[in-house]
Amino acid sequence: MGKKAKASKAPKEVAPERSQWEGKHPEPRSRVDERKVVATVKLAAPVCTLLEFKLDCTPSTKISYIVDRIIDRHGGSISDLSVCVNRFHPEEVISGTDKTLEQCGVFGGECIVYYDFEPRAGALLQ
Repeated sequence: MGKKAKASKAPKEVAPERSQWEGKHPEPRSRVDERKVVATVKLAAPVCTLLEFKLDCTPSTKISYIVDRIIDRHGGSISDLSVCVNRFHPEEVISGTDKTLEQCGVFGGECIVYYDFEPRAGALLQ
């Protein structure tokens, strides 16, 4: 009987070691807030529809962003705004503009942001 041919000795492929954490990592959370809010921004008093506008934002939008948009709409001529969300009352004025709409009770949908300001003394007021 004949001899069997020797199998060539090819180096065995060693499977890389699998990490104990492989497949166990949580999915990263998206930093984009998918919730939508339509904020209607209104001057509290006197009621003036010419100064009313809508702002598309999210619940994570800071009040400071809304204040900046209001000042832009006034051409930068106002400052020291009093801002309230959904109801204008002196006791409910938002003190820190670093708060978000969510911290003011808005989680989605529509809201009304009321603002008021004291006019600065200037050439028009003298």
